[in-house]
Amino acid sequence: MALQQAPPIQVNVENGEITPVGSTLNAGTPFQWLNNTPNAVKLSNCGTWCNADTYDVPANGGTANASVLQVPNLEPCAFSDTGWDTPGMPHIIVNPWPVAKKEVA
Repeated sequence: MALQQAPPIQVNVENGEITPVGSTLNAGTPFQWLNNTPNAVKLSNCGTWCNADTYDVPANGGTANASVLQVPNLEPCAFSDTGWDTPGMPHIIVNPWPVAKKEVA
């Protein structure tokens, strides 16, 4: 009797949704970029928190393997793209966004 493996964590390049529901991306977590759009997608400037700087994700349910760095940069400026806020362009939503810790004297 073979053991069933859990489905991979996937991040939708169009809306940032992470599946399976309840999954989280932590340091060192492997995941797949998922592209359900009819067009291939190129993600760039990912190297501050992923194991590669760019990913080519094929159209129509295509995936690209990735993983979160052991020490990812979580600053808001760390992941950028010139078309990031353009309607229909891929974008990642981190909610809630990590907040820097403040020291109290």
